[in-house]
Amino acid sequence: MNSQQYEELCRYFLAEKLGTSVEKIKSIRIPNPTRPGLPEYQHQVDLYWEIESELGTYLHIANAKWRGNNKVDQQEVMLLQQVKQKIAAHKALMLTNQGYTAGAIAVAKDEGIALHIVKPNIDLSILPTQGQNSIQAKLHEVASTSSQPVFLHEVVHKAFDFREVSIQNRLSSSISRSSSYQTKIISGYETKVGGGYSHKASTQSGSRGSVKTHSGAPVTKSGGPSKTK
Repeated sequence: MNSQQYEELCRYFLAEKLGTSVEKIKSIRIPNPTRPGLPEYQHQVDLYWEIESELGTYLHIANAKWRGNNKVDQQEVMLLQQVKQKIAAHKALMLTNQGYTAGAIAVAKDEGIALHIVKPNIDLSILPTQGQNSIQAKLHEVASTSSQPVFLHEVVHKAFDFREVSIQNRLSSSISRSSSYQTKIISGYETKVGGGYSHKASTQSGSRGSVKTHSGAPVTKSGGPSKTK
């Protein structure tokens, strides 16, 4: 499989997962904002699509990396993150067939880049070697006549997901409600003080607690012994 065949497989994969047409997932070049005195350049984006809701339009990009043996490495994920920032994309995905190094996964988790493994699950010899329309036509033909999917998919890192935040909020709310408690005042307990005397709270209605000295004589609120008749 060459790089163009793999890019078209990833375009087909995204269209299937998103429930849209392959025509809405484009391959484009986006001009970088220019500065006076600096040369112009463009960002080449393998796969580009927009998702629109009542709240706004969200831009997504994906990089398709076909590899013979090597895994996608750290610097490649960092480069994708830089492109994401430059073109103000909301979400970036890396797609490859061989997996990711530990450094690539670390960067993806830090920067919120989604990592997926997408592998062909068809006889590659039947695919045209070039031409987006020709390759897509063959992928759709194989998919319509075979009981097996044309790709195999594995999630390595999904990155940020608003649904996960919603679940966590519900869990936190549930824990908060279950941890509510009531404070009850208990009478008739003893509190040991280092001096060796006890403080007994009265259990009689309307009466106040008293402190007894070692000799048992009651002590007034001011701390002095009360007068006895």
